[in-house]
Amino acid sequence: MADKQCPITQAVLLAGGLGTRLRPLTYQRPKALLPVVNRSLISYELQLLGRFGVPEVILAAAYQADQLRPVLGDGSQWAVHLRYVQESVPLETAGAIKNVETLIEDPFLVFNGDLILDVDLTRMAHAHFNSAAVVTILLRQVADISQFGLIQRDSDGSITAFREKVSQDSTGQNTVNAGVYIMSPQILAQIPTGEPYSNETDLFPALLNDGAKLYGHLPDKPGYWSDVGRLETYLQVNRDLLAGRLPWLELPDIEPQQIGEDVQIRPPCCLDSGVTLGQGAQIGPNVTLGEAVAVGPEAKLQDCVVHPGATIEAGADLRSVVVAENEQVPEGHKQTEGVYCSYEH
Repeated sequence: MADKQCPITQAVLLAGGLGTRLRPLTYQRPKALLPVVNRSLISYELQLLGRFGVPEVILAAAYQADQLRPVLGDGSQWAVHLRYVQESVPLETAGAIKNVETLIEDPFLVFNGDLILDVDLTRMAHAHFNSAAVVTILLRQVADISQFGLIQRDSDGSITAFREKVSQDSTGQNTVNAGVYIMSPQILAQIPTGEPYSNETDLFPALLNDGAKLYGHLPDKPGYWSDVGRLETYLQVNRDLLAGRLPWLELPDIEPQQIGEDVQIRPPCCLDSGVTLGQGAQIGPNVTLGEAVAVGPEAKLQDCVVHPGATIEAGADLRSVVVAENEQVPEGHKQTEGVYCSYEH
């Protein structure tokens, strides 16, 4: 049963990017499947949509798209029906939406595929319909707008301007694009077929210049939001979710398969099935260990994300490190940031 039934019945998740800023982690798996506290990044959007009763989700995929279906299946575990559409060439955000045009029936949600967020989709949908806009953009307020594209709006919420990388907002609102949209099907005619075309730099400014109404939805109460696009934000979102900042997330309570004497586990931590901890190992705080991870005797891990199948040998000392899947961290290895990964593209 959905928490609050959303009147919109379709969503498009944009999951075709190369994930270049998360390399080398994305050389062997798409960003959508990177583990965040031991579940795929894209699953957080799928669960959010399921909670609000959005029944059909179209996954617009490109890079390493063949890996998605075996992991995500038909979407039923999140109470959605998942459909897959693969691009033959990269089409950017608006081009990817155009590529699924034949499946679109009514106003639809669009998500950038690398977000973990808490937003009331029902309220956003009602705001969209009440505004009579062709596009509604979810907004969030930030203290420093210099690294974002500023979106300005008038007193009724209608968007008046898109301004890239400015240092101050003359309106004082400091509102930026949060990467979630509601679109009316009529705007699909404005997107060229089979060509790269961007929502942010092409479609939205063009619609505004043509006099179309675009609405900026700023929730009354800001919920959790993270763009998992860089290593720093990837580590931070793991910390945030371990700390309980996503209200509807329930972390699994899984005991280690094998645990040696004098092991210290300092919460918060999240362990997947099949984890083994050697004698005297020190784990935490802010550590996520994926499936079948083996931690050797006297190893120390703090503020780390360890992907499935990795082995941390005896005496290794890792802090603020992501260990890639199936890697073997040598005995006594010390590292205080970055990624431990031996493979190249």
